[in-house]
Amino acid sequence: MASDKGYFGYIRRLMMMVGIWRLLDYQTSTLKRRIYEVYAVLFQLICLSALVSLIGELPILFRTNNATAAMDNIGKIIATVVVIFKMTMWRSNQMLRLMRLVLHQDSDIRLQPDSQIKAIYQRHQNYDDKFISLIVSSAVMIAVCAAGFGDVDCYLYTRQFRNLNQTQKPLPMNLWYPFDRNRHYVFVLIDQNIRPSMACLCIGVVSASVNSVIVFLKLQLTLLQRNFRSFDGCKGNDLKALCVEHQKLIEFVAIFNGAMRNIIFLEYTVSSLTFATVIFQITTGDQLVFSFTMLAYISLQLLTFAWNSNEILIQSIELAKAIYESRWYDQSKSTKLLLYTMMMRCQKPLCLRIGLLGVMDLNAGLSRLKLGYSYTSVMKT
Repeated sequence: MASDKGYFGYIRRLMMMVGIWRLLDYQTSTLKRRIYEVYAVLFQLICLSALVSLIGELPILFRTNNATAAMDNIGKIIATVVVIFKMTMWRSNQMLRLMRLVLHQDSDIRLQPDSQIKAIYQRHQNYDDKFISLIVSSAVMIAVCAAGFGDVDCYLYTRQFRNLNQTQKPLPMNLWYPFDRNRHYVFVLIDQNIRPSMACLCIGVVSASVNSVIVFLKLQLTLLQRNFRSFDGCKGNDLKALCVEHQKLIEFVAIFNGAMRNIIFLEYTVSSLTFATVIFQITTGDQLVFSFTMLAYISLQLLTFAWNSNEILIQSIELAKAIYESRWYDQSKSTKLLLYTMMMRCQKPLCLRIGLLGVMDLNAGLSRLKLGYSYTSVMKT
């Protein structure tokens, strides 16, 4: 099992925080495992309750003709649904199998004595940790803007009109409650700070965890390229080991696509609508700070995923170039044939797929953002 110092150490701690990490250390006692399982269920139920509150408030918003607030809730509902699907995906047996595989591979790479391998490993780990921090902090910033600025508005409003009998006191977010919100105003304000923070943290961690696995795949491809370039053909077993490693990477991508295809398809198809609802809010001048923060996060999340997916595609093609740059011309006929077969296989690049819609790359990510602007034009007319 990978330690906290391994490639997945940072994201592992964050995933445990939001209750989606299933591979507890074998030394963990049964009592601690049960406590963690209860904690994980409670955390996810709280996130699910946020979805219920958002949906429950929609009929009231439509009845009062509050279109801007309704669009805001719809955007949050879409984002929450995607996250719930991702949380379910992380707790599936497919992802459990995948994470066991990558943790084992991570342990093997960290034990390599070669200084170049260690340098490549450290560079990718630092790169991934920065991406994790950026994505998670951006998601948390959404909660800060949604609840924090709303709290300030509530404070100023109630201070100005504290002597008046308001039919409905202001709140940071449009959430439904099965009781009188005015009567339990303090509790509702506390809840509207806690639940959005937990939900946004979960959104950031789930998105970062997927990117973390993709960057690890990029690390493996980079190491495989390095090993092929340094291959000298003196040991036939070395070449066979490299071929087996390439086959494992192909299997890795197949497992990942199998586990993620529905999630990627869902996020890809709804990202434009979410993007459009945020732009619509900006054009109406409502909640500008929150809207701009949400817009930046959606763009960051989509383009980061598209960029890393595009890198996998490029690196898998570059593997053929790495084989060509080896001393293949000094090898035996059988070795040359094996290398040639490898190069032919590399012409079919490894890629992450959007269900049946094709390959996830930078062009696909940019097309979603463009489509979001198109949706905005339709909603404004």
